Amino acid sequence: MTVLNRREMLKLFALAPTLPHFVARSAAAAGAGTASGYDGPVIVVVRFLGGNDGLNSVVPVHDDRYYRARPTIAIPKRETIREAGSGLGLNPWLMDYQRLIDDGHAAIVQGVGYPNSSRLHSRGTEIFETASVREPAPAHGWLGRYLDHQCECGAEPLAGLQFAASVGRTLASSSGHSQSVAHPRLLLDMDARPGAADVATGSRTGRLDYLRQVENRLGVAARRLGQATSGSGSRFDYPDSEFGQALRWTGNLIETGSPTRVYYLTLGSFATFTSPSFDTHSNQLAVHEVLYSQFGAGLRAFAAHLRAANQFQRVLLLSFSEFGRQVEENGSHGTDHGDASVLFVAGGRVRPGLLGEPANLARQHLGGLEPSVDFRQIYANVLEKWLSVDPAAILDERNRPPFEVVL
Repeated sequence: MTVLNRREMLKLFALAPTLPHFVARSAAAAGAGTASGYDGPVIVVVRFLGGNDGLNSVVPVHDDRYYRARPTIAIPKRETIREAGSGLGLNPWLMDYQRLIDDGHAAIVQGVGYPNSSRLHSRGTEIFETASVREPAPAHGWLGRYLDHQCECGAEPLAGLQFAASVGRTLASSSGHSQSVAHPRLLLDMDARPGAADVATGSRTGRLDYLRQVENRLGVAARRLGQATSGSGSRFDYPDSEFGQALRWTGNLIETGSPTRVYYLTLGSFATFTSPSFDTHSNQLAVHEVLYSQFGAGLRAFAAHLRAANQFQRVLLLSFSEFGRQVEENGSHGTDHGDASVLFVAGGRVRPGLLGEPANLARQHLGGLEPSVDFRQIYANVLEKWLSVDPAAILDERNRPPFEVVL
């Protein structure tokens, strides 16, 4: 799987100075080509990096135990977005997402997790991405396995696309159907070098053979992104953040018929000490304001974009986070690693509203909330109802009934 980030590109240019010329020509030629016209189902996976707190997402406003456990970070009842007849309220920074729920295009599944959950970032992510609690974990992700065995996508190298420096476990596959793009504009903004010769063809081994493979994949990515520039995403108010712009690229790729079946985006970052993530050991209220504002605004723009393009009915967006948080706040106005959390799902054919059981603060596991919905039940429903695949062909454990999020 080729990592198309700036560092790798520079390494490759050191091997073959003509590579930018090839990529620039590929991008320029894209305007003369046509999109593949793929019009089948699409999944957009959004990772909430860091372990999202479900209790401050869907707030049990009538449960005094919540307010006693969180004397400084509990969200006052009057500030929540009240869910009629439920005794629950949404985080106020989910207002844009609430509008999608009201439109019938979004849902929040409560109590999502798995038994005896890991509270380690790497292991928790691995479990959600592979849909397996086995150790060692499977080498390939649940949607990578779908692309390998069930997707009718031929040799298409962009069937799975992750906006990141490398392909994560969710899209990891054995057949090379997925790749990552860290900087989409990088492929489109490179200048051709006058007089440069093309990389020679023919049999090659070692580094030059690898370079040829990378060259071909760069060409495919450049063509797809070049086609996507004709999309209408610039007309919509996507957030000016890495997440927002990756979501805009996703919308444009879908609109222009890219053959990509699965997109993977990340909300939140561990890149620097000051980067916000959902690992809210401190300052949780302010971090949720930033991240949930981005998420809601991004999803509103994405939905409006694809509805205008008559594409929203074939899109399903699904979130995950490596774990939830503790019920009790810590001494730094935040929460530590816990268990069950919430999962967001949006699209043209979702069951709208609040799904699953509300958080039961009487059922805790070492300070975290016990799950009421196993995340693999949701994956099973997505595979069966959205991708028309037998879940037993993809998932390790098959004894749980699917939890329906797709109509």
